[in-house]
Amino acid sequence: MRRIWGFCIASLVGLVAVAPAAQSAPNSAPWHLDRINQRSGPIDSNADLGALTGAGINIYIVDSGVLPTHEQFGGRVVAGTDPVSSTGESVIDPRASDCDGHGTHVAGLAAGTTVGVARGATVIAVRVLNCDGDGTVDNVVAALRWIRSHHVSGKAAIVNLSLGVDRNDDGAAIDAQVTEMLAEGIVVTIAAGNGNQNGVPYNACDISPGHVPGALTVAASTFADTAASYSNGGPCIDLFAPGGDSSARILSAWNTGNSDYSNDVGTSMASPLVAGYAALLAQQQPSLCAAQISDAIVQRATPNALGGVIATTPNRLLFVDTSPIPATVPGLASNIITTVSSGSVLASWELPCDGGSTLTKTTVSLYRGSTLLQRRTLTPGTTTARFTRLQNGVQYRVRVQHHNAIGDGASTTRWKTVTVRALRSGETIPVRSIGRFAGDLTMKWKVASSSRGVCKVLSNPTSIRFLRAGTCRVAIRTNAGGTPAIHNLRVN
Repeated sequence: MRRIWGFCIASLVGLVAVAPAAQSAPNSAPWHLDRINQRSGPIDSNADLGALTGAGINIYIVDSGVLPTHEQFGGRVVAGTDPVSSTGESVIDPRASDCDGHGTHVAGLAAGTTVGVARGATVIAVRVLNCDGDGTVDNVVAALRWIRSHHVSGKAAIVNLSLGVDRNDDGAAIDAQVTEMLAEGIVVTIAAGNGNQNGVPYNACDISPGHVPGALTVAASTFADTAASYSNGGPCIDLFAPGGDSSARILSAWNTGNSDYSNDVGTSMASPLVAGYAALLAQQQPSLCAAQISDAIVQRATPNALGGVIATTPNRLLFVDTSPIPATVPGLASNIITTVSSGSVLASWELPCDGGSTLTKTTVSLYRGSTLLQRRTLTPGTTTARFTRLQNGVQYRVRVQHHNAIGDGASTTRWKTVTVRALRSGETIPVRSIGRFAGDLTMKWKVASSSRGVCKVLSNPTSIRFLRAGTCRVAIRTNAGGTPAIHNLRVN
């Protein structure tokens, strides 16, 4: 399988043979912060980004891990998943900490107390790169699926990917996960990439996942307000942010000690600055949808701020403007689960982002093929609907739509149920014949204590044994960070 790599100059094979040397803490305002709080240069030694800190917002740093005890983070680092250790390829203790340095540097720029943008955000370390700064597509896909299973629907979160792979080298699997994260209300910032091994830029549209629509693909600018010579470009770029060059590098935290720092260069340094800005906007309006935050970031960037930008690349430089974002319609419901009993379908879902305006109602529709059979209009906050008087032996389709004072949100796909059937005492039925999840995450089933005399969950393969007639109350979870969906199965 083709390996992926992080997008700092030091991590690209053939350009730099050793990691940057550790340095002491900065004693002046970092130029990368000084530049993004003003429309034009020269910088003025003022790196103030306002009162917002990103507090309460999760920034997932998908990288080589993060040194959790570094002074820049003040205890705000949480260990996420670490498939590199889990597979035995590159085991590190504690898990999701950093033996390369790239991830700690990136995390510092997103959320460091003095070198980062969102100085109060929670950093969730997701380790996919090994001690040499590279990794595999499989591990990245597993990590992104883990993020989706832990993100709480309806609340904005940020994912930074300072890494990539050629689109033709298994990139589609990563692209698919990024697309799902965007649909589930997660803002995704992606480094555009640093060209080939000789630093000659590529078209960023040829790199996964930076070409995915809706993600923020970030190119690198220099202290001199030019496009960095190594930075990928092209129409898939959304904006530039400081990434530095040999004349003025980017200073951030390093993994060799709790008070160590290093200068580094690359689009890896540019994208976490955008991630941090997204966290500031999310703190101010946590129920915004991902597209609202991403669109505002692009629209607020300073146009035509840089020299040396090729004609096909949008010339926009990151500018931190924390004014409120106008409300819009709600997003899509996520984690839709349907279960069946005799003549019945029960649907559950998780509430979406509300677009900055409180939800006013939810409509849930049941179809047989393309024919609408039933529709429920529910009060705001309701997350289940049961449809009855249905025919056994038939599959149905369910669609969910949310509404607010601004208007009607987009409808979900018409998700197909399993075949409606009776559940009888004495039967053992695979859960795949009882319920279906509208996505690629795994459903985890648990019988409520009140129903343990009625049914029990068996493993290998996961199935339910129905012990007697009654109500089998099960908690089904696809999102480890959310509340499980409660489904009452009627046993004959």
